Amino acid sequence: MTSGNDFEPIKPAEVPLTHTSQASSPTPLPWQQRPTTYIALGISVLVALIVIFVLPSLIKPPETPAVVIESKTTSQHVSSVKESPFKDAQLAKARRESQDSLSKLLEKQSFLEKRNVLQWGEAAFQSALQKASEGDLLYRQRQFDEAQTAYQDALEQLSTLETQIPQKLANVLENGDKAFASGNAVKAKTFYELALAIDPANQQAKSSIARTTTLDQVLVLVDQGNNALANQQLEQAHDLFVQALTIDAQHQGALNGKEQVKKLISDRDFNSAMSRGYQALESNQFNNAAKAFRQALKIRPGDKAANSGLTQANTASAQYTTRTQLTKASRFESKEQWHQARDIYNRILARDNSVVEAKLGQIRSSARADLSDAINKILKFPLRLSSDNVFRQAQQVLKDAKGIRSPGPKHSQQLAQLQEVLQIAVTPVTVNLRSDNTTKVTLFKVGELGLFNEKQLSLKPGNYIAVGSRSGYRDVRVEFQVTAQGLSAPVEVACREPIS
Repeated sequence: MTSGNDFEPIKPAEVPLTHTSQASSPTPLPWQQRPTTYIALGISVLVALIVIFVLPSLIKPPETPAVVIESKTTSQHVSSVKESPFKDAQLAKARRESQDSLSKLLEKQSFLEKRNVLQWGEAAFQSALQKASEGDLLYRQRQFDEAQTAYQDALEQLSTLETQIPQKLANVLENGDKAFASGNAVKAKTFYELALAIDPANQQAKSSIARTTTLDQVLVLVDQGNNALANQQLEQAHDLFVQALTIDAQHQGALNGKEQVKKLISDRDFNSAMSRGYQALESNQFNNAAKAFRQALKIRPGDKAANSGLTQANTASAQYTTRTQLTKASRFESKEQWHQARDIYNRILARDNSVVEAKLGQIRSSARADLSDAINKILKFPLRLSSDNVFRQAQQVLKDAKGIRSPGPKHSQQLAQLQEVLQIAVTPVTVNLRSDNTTKVTLFKVGELGLFNEKQLSLKPGNYIAVGSRSGYRDVRVEFQVTAQGLSAPVEVACREPIS
């Protein structure tokens, strides 16, 4: 080696670079001097220019920022590498945090896009995306803290949009309802479709969209119903509103119209029933009056006026019935039909125990009915008077019958018959008895008659039993009845059947 700019030329080694089979072939040129080398170099430069200046404009930026990988090159001109592990760790931490914020940001963006945010919050959404783009730029410049701040700002803006969704949805539905109520089906449908874009599962929006398709038809029926209502054609109006509700059961105009007509019909029918009730009350048609007031109560259960009318009808009916029955009972008494009179008084008292006239009539008719029954029993079975107890009872009945003031024809006749029967009961009748003079005869209620062929006795009317006994013969028992007319033949009492 020499000093200065003088260099000793390098002599090529006498070693072949590649093995050749022809020793006489010419030596090839170095690759640096070949023409193809220059052509390849030019193409490489051209490709590099395309990659640097053209390709970025054709390729859409990735959704997530590319992570820059720093290449570690060793330069012959760098004598040594200065290491900064703490700074590198801080950068790595900031990068991770910014990437986490970016991940949340992208999730929020996707959620809002599914809720069609561009239809209801485009300005705020685009502002948030712009802030996110600023974060991308800062990220590429390795300003990770600043990038994270930008991403966080964008995330907060998107979060704000998300929190606005319920109110936005409510407002849109409210506007749709207002448009629907005003009869603008097209405008209402637009709002409901926007609500469905915000919340695809919203059932109110879905059902409301379906209702807009029949709104015009419903409005025609509602208008016809209102016209019929204005002309007091209540039944026709009711039918029209019902038809409208058959198409749209939620239409407020049809619902209101139906309720209004229903109330008017109810008021009309109630007033008509009350009027019929009072008219019947004035005409003493108490059953019809009560029926009308009950109809009024079916229309308005618990109505004070209807209850009062029904009470008046029932009270008047009861009073009228009582007066009618008292009159009827009095007529029965005048005819001495005491049992029928007593039954009527009992019915009156069963309904109203406070009717004094019925109480007195019940006592009076019961006493006369019982007395009449006692007399008739004696007259029907006069032979019972042969018993001393029965006779004494009959005498008391006679005394009671004589104590009746102002007796009627029937009672007087009964009294006369009773006196006659009692007189007959104490008047003896001649009775002939016949035997065989060997049979011992005993007559109950009289005593032993002994042995005889014929015997004549004086007996009061009644039932008698004669018993005969004879040694070696079977006893005999003879029952006979003595009336006021006596007996047509003698009573024979004789034991004729020997005991074997």
